[in-house]
Amino acid sequence: MSIDDAHLFAGAYALDAVDDLERARFEKHLAECGQCAHEVTEFRQVAALLGAAVEVAPSPRLRSGVLAEVSRTRQVPPAPRRLPAARPWRTRAVVAVAVVAAIGGVVVGGSQLFGGGPEPSTVASAQHDVRLSGDAVSTTARAVGGGSASTDVSRALGKIVVTAQDLPALDAAHAYQVWLIGPRGPQSAGLLTADSGASVVAALPADADRVGITVEPAAGSPQPTTAGVVAVALP
Repeated sequence: MSIDDAHLFAGAYALDAVDDLERARFEKHLAECGQCAHEVTEFRQVAALLGAAVEVAPSPRLRSGVLAEVSRTRQVPPAPRRLPAARPWRTRAVVAVAVVAAIGGVVVGGSQLFGGGPEPSTVASAQHDVRLSGDAVSTTARAVGGGSASTDVSRALGKIVVTAQDLPALDAAHAYQVWLIGPRGPQSAGLLTADSGASVVAALPADADRVGITVEPAAGSPQPTTAGVVAVALP
């Protein structure tokens, strides 16, 4: 594996699109290359963003229409294409990098999940919908070090709004990250600024039973790395 090849391999490694031999070779290079270590961290952060992105389920009418059309459409096999036999991981690396870069650009660039957070109009609309639902529950919990955080939850809508209230200010290298916690472990809901009234709006997994807020690097973390400053039990 040459130096140039190793740099290209960072995306595939971050997404675990490698076999055991490729992983061992790249990790040997990774231990000596700060640039690749930085790229791997960024790719993993983007993957975490994608995992936390809100999914929108298709309507029953759209789903049934697509499935019906698929059943009537003859599937034409793709033309055979010969790939180079040497270094088969190169193709996977290029594809992995392209997918993460393309999708990650949409998520990060939109700054809906991380960065500046949702627009005030989006938050107000979400809170309005949640609070008018028949099963709405609002809870406020004190934060370690001062301030608090509140949650507005609707299980029927599958939606949660987490709002900061005078949390201690952080330096530019750190941010508050919101986690939805259940049997599958913590799932990121996004970053929350310390500004009073700043909010995160997220889809609520059916098995989530707690909300936690931790202090993480400014770009966010795939998993919590510090003790929680706020913990809220969900209804």
